[in-house]
Amino acid sequence: MVRKTFIIIGCLLLFCLAYGFYYVRWRDLWSICQQEPIYKTKKCNDDTLRVVMIGDSWASLHSELHMDSYLCSELGKGISCPIMVASKGKGGEKSRGIYRYMFQNTGCGTKTLFIVEPDYCIVLAGINDAAANWGTKQFCAHYKMILNFLLSKHIRPVIIEIPDVDIWHIYGDKSWKDLMADFVKSTMTGCRMYHFHEYREALKVMLFEEHLMEQVVYIPMECWNEERERINQNLLMADRIHLNRRGYEKLDACIAKAIICDLQQAKDSAFVYQPMNENAE
Repeated sequence: MVRKTFIIIGCLLLFCLAYGFYYVRWRDLWSICQQEPIYKTKKCNDDTLRVVMIGDSWASLHSELHMDSYLCSELGKGISCPIMVASKGKGGEKSRGIYRYMFQNTGCGTKTLFIVEPDYCIVLAGINDAAANWGTKQFCAHYKMILNFLLSKHIRPVIIEIPDVDIWHIYGDKSWKDLMADFVKSTMTGCRMYHFHEYREALKVMLFEEHLMEQVVYIPMECWNEERERINQNLLMADRIHLNRRGYEKLDACIAKAIICDLQQAKDSAFVYQPMNENAE
């Protein structure tokens, strides 16, 4: 009996030591980065509607599949002025990295998209935060920093609600050690493993609590995906993670409709964007 008790205590101590070791090792993963200094931008005095898209692989593939021109044509169905669309992203990037890239010119940096202030910025972020179990706290904090920068520059954010993707199609062959590491990460962040719903709801709560919902164009999943949380497989590539051309066409049509509607509402109500960033110039 005494020996069994010592074994149990020893196992608990080993678990605590291992947990502490990994917490120290991984704590930087979900730390909140410092706010970057605001840089100068300028607004073009012409009648061109400028729309940019930033984010993860969904944004990078939008450019690679030449969907910028498609979104431009969809916007042209309801807008008579000249239109420019540009997208740029990095595969696998989380919200923290997407924010940091907004202040970089080289590599995957998107600063060049903001030097001449666009009218709208479509944000595609969150899938990788949930897939990597980085936690809703850091996700929402960095998403807020992205929005604050955009609003400080009078750029209207367009938020795409993240869907459920078939993460197990890629993660199914993960070793038990990697799965255990993901489980430990999820316990450290207080979020369930690969639980996209939790990240969606946390973002919406943050938007309402920070009074940002009225400052953005929010596009729910059901606007372009009939199956609500899970994406119709016909809209995805073979990896079941990324949109195919048909998927982008449905998403872009929804984005274009939302922007056209927002422009009309702004025209009717003389809507003024309120910058949330205290460092706004």
